[in-house]
Amino acid sequence: MKADILIKLEELLGAENILTVQKEFNQLSNQFKSLTQKPESAASTDEKVPEAEEPKTDIPTDASPDELPTDEVVAESTDEVTPEEKVDEKTEEAEKPVEVAVDEYSEKFAQISSTFKEKIKAAIEEGKKLEAETIKQAKELLAELREVVENEENIGKAFSGFNAIKDKWQELPKVSNDMYRDLNAEYNKVVEKFFYNINIYKELKDLDLKHNLEEKKAVLEDQKKLLELNDIRMLEVEVRMNQDRWNEIGPTYKEEWDKIKDEFWTVTREIYKRVQEFYNLRRGEQEKNLELKKELLNKVKYIESLELKAHKKWQEKTKEIIDIQKEWKMIGLVPKEEASAIWKEFRETCDRFFENKRAHYEEVHKIQDANKEAKQLLVDKAESVKDSEDWNATANILVGLQKEWKKIGPAHQRDENKLWRKFRGACDHFFQARKSHQQSESASEVENLELKKNLIQELESFTPGDDRKSNLDTLKDFSEKWRNIGHVPFKDKDAINKAYKKALDDKYSALKIDKKQKDQIRFEQKLEDIKGSDRSDMLIRKEHDYLRNQISKLEAEIIQLETNMGFFASSAGADKFKEEIERKIEKARAEISELRDKMSVLRKM
Repeated sequence: MKADILIKLEELLGAENILTVQKEFNQLSNQFKSLTQKPESAASTDEKVPEAEEPKTDIPTDASPDELPTDEVVAESTDEVTPEEKVDEKTEEAEKPVEVAVDEYSEKFAQISSTFKEKIKAAIEEGKKLEAETIKQAKELLAELREVVENEENIGKAFSGFNAIKDKWQELPKVSNDMYRDLNAEYNKVVEKFFYNINIYKELKDLDLKHNLEEKKAVLEDQKKLLELNDIRMLEVEVRMNQDRWNEIGPTYKEEWDKIKDEFWTVTREIYKRVQEFYNLRRGEQEKNLELKKELLNKVKYIESLELKAHKKWQEKTKEIIDIQKEWKMIGLVPKEEASAIWKEFRETCDRFFENKRAHYEEVHKIQDANKEAKQLLVDKAESVKDSEDWNATANILVGLQKEWKKIGPAHQRDENKLWRKFRGACDHFFQARKSHQQSESASEVENLELKKNLIQELESFTPGDDRKSNLDTLKDFSEKWRNIGHVPFKDKDAINKAYKKALDDKYSALKIDKKQKDQIRFEQKLEDIKGSDRSDMLIRKEHDYLRNQISKLEAEIIQLETNMGFFASSAGADKFKEEIERKIEKARAEISELRDKMSVLRKM
């Protein structure tokens, strides 16, 4: 894709008139830049300063026809944006710093952009020279024409000189310049005077006047049609073109001239009035847009000023910044004189936020890298002793390593999980081997299995009575007896534990106690089982991680519910939905409180 764009850009460099392909070149450049932008930087810099508006000409609505110049040329505003100014704005837009990855195409793109800029600059300079030369020639021809009209007494010579000047005038290049338009208008005045003075060529003049009248009527009709046009941009272009056409047409019958002239300029003033009203209305809309963007700027400034530490907060505020940037893009144009400054301040504030974020995570990554190295050492130690048969000494070593592990902070998530799996695998490998060894040597484990089977049968035969306390005490006695029996053969462990847990759960379920109390009893039972396990440290950590994950899910659910409740804040009939959401939020908070209590109990073990 990048290579294709570069090929097209090189083809545009060979255009005969470089100015005519400038827009296409800028569009392709923007496409190329979008392909090389970094995700976060793109989000922070993707704003375009509005292009310079094409100036408009204001014609006073109260001006009388006699106050307008002969052959009425309406001068355009002197603060019109010149082509070179427009090019400079667009070039500046194209040169705005964008964070792009330096790849094999970027240098080529930079060379093409530099060459294009130089060609644009050269074309503009050439245009300026051509315009200046044209104005100079026009002034000289106009001076010659005045001399012919005012001082030449020989009609033949006067007409011959007039034709020569006319041919040269028509050969002048067309340039967009107020002075040239004024000169052209003055030229038409002098031409009119010439024709009125050359009576000897009356018949030729009459034909010319008739033709000019038809041409001016055609321009008048075209001008009237513009009153039905709704596209203001097109309207501005067309009305100026019609004015230029009108002024280029020679004189006509004097008796017809006043009537058609008044009508033409009446229509023209009406068109410019519509244009002016449009820009006045747009100015009001742009002022509103400016206020909206100032509000967004203040929000970004506030976020950028916060001292964020937690990863969760950085993620939240990053999302807020990105959402604000999207909202910024949806707002329309602002007044031209304010556009560049407010965009620059907004972009720089966003950039500072992301720069602070990068600096924060660079520091975090340094700490995580150090934790990774420390945990890797523990993994290596655990793996070096996992096959040892010195059961007591090795068990003490691994327990010590587990305690050291808890003291070390987290590594990066992608490393943390991998390291933990290796470390836990090494520990589990040893303790499982030790347990298997112990089980193979214990003759009493078979007896324990029979005792536990008998206890399960006794538990299944137990029928709870009406005394709740007595029932609970009896079930706790069963649990105490179960824990005191001791180990069973390893191959039967899971099955017998599962059968016992099912029988016990069935009896607790039969009791008339609330869900919260049942859950608490089961949790206490679970803690007792963990205490009696050879892998108590690992099981405690696993249970702690499980509770922490449950709390995180509930907290995320609360945030989503609170966000949803905001959608019903101003809607009719929203109270019912809000009450339901509030109930869910309170329920989630209660569950979080219970989970935190359980985590506190685990930490004390």
